[in-house]
Amino acid sequence: MTARIREAASADAPGIRRLFARTFGAELSAPEWIWKFEQNPDGWYGVVAEEDGEIVGNYAGWGMRFRLDGQETLLYSVGDVATDRRARGLGRAVYRAMAGAFYETVGARGVPFCFGFPNARALAISHRLVGSRTLLPIREVRVPVGAFPPRPAGTGAGDSAGAAFDELWEAARAAIPSGAVRDRARANWRYHARPTRYYRMVWTGSAPLTSWAALSIVGERALVADWLCVSGGAGLPELLAAAASEASALGATELVLWETPGGPGRDAISRLPGQRADAGFPLIVRAFDDDAARRFSETGHLVPALYDLI
Repeated sequence: MTARIREAASADAPGIRRLFARTFGAELSAPEWIWKFEQNPDGWYGVVAEEDGEIVGNYAGWGMRFRLDGQETLLYSVGDVATDRRARGLGRAVYRAMAGAFYETVGARGVPFCFGFPNARALAISHRLVGSRTLLPIREVRVPVGAFPPRPAGTGAGDSAGAAFDELWEAARAAIPSGAVRDRARANWRYHARPTRYYRMVWTGSAPLTSWAALSIVGERALVADWLCVSGGAGLPELLAAAASEASALGATELVLWETPGGPGRDAISRLPGQRADAGFPLIVRAFDDDAARRFSETGHLVPALYDLI
């Protein structure tokens, strides 16, 4: 069998989705694929392997505008990587060829690094065949909602970000030397437009907003997927009190955050009560600029929204 390696296109979506189902035993719905790739305001890039007109390999990255050292740049989050059982008959060749083509292109675009959050098997393959490396482990902080004070006055909740959100982002980004760009268009795409997952937003202040968070509530677990504060980490305790109250009203019993190496939330999150546990996957990078990756590992605003499968 000989597989043709080429750049992915929108017309490949049905074949990629069929490959996804064969490989992972779960459906990637058409609306979810369109949301994640076609509607992504920062674009996407992918490489596929094709044999006899069928997609037998996929190596994809969805774009993300990022602040690094206070300057905006483009990164790619790598995911949905799959090879069909037929393609695996060629050993590592298909995977290596797709990855090589992918990183040759994105590297030429000046991307400082690509990142991902693989499971143990994918981690070993990526390190061996792609040359990626583990940047840092991901650790969760799990806090009972009852450990937070009552909901402060002047807070709100809803399903989308309004016009005041851009002013919040402009004020909050100064305290985020490294982290994802979160203007209103990107926040609403990420948390309001997603067709297969519901996010609940909470905020403090009104005109202007002083902080904001997006919650992903599944059963009794409320994941703080993303958050911003105009006062850096100083406003985080009040925001988390509002988030815990909202999460409790929706049936959750614990609030879950990620420890972060830097950024505005490091100290406030480190002081939270509750349990600390390994999340089961690390943050890895395939770097073209090792210093940029290192600086992100030291100063990054690390939030679960960087990991798509939340």
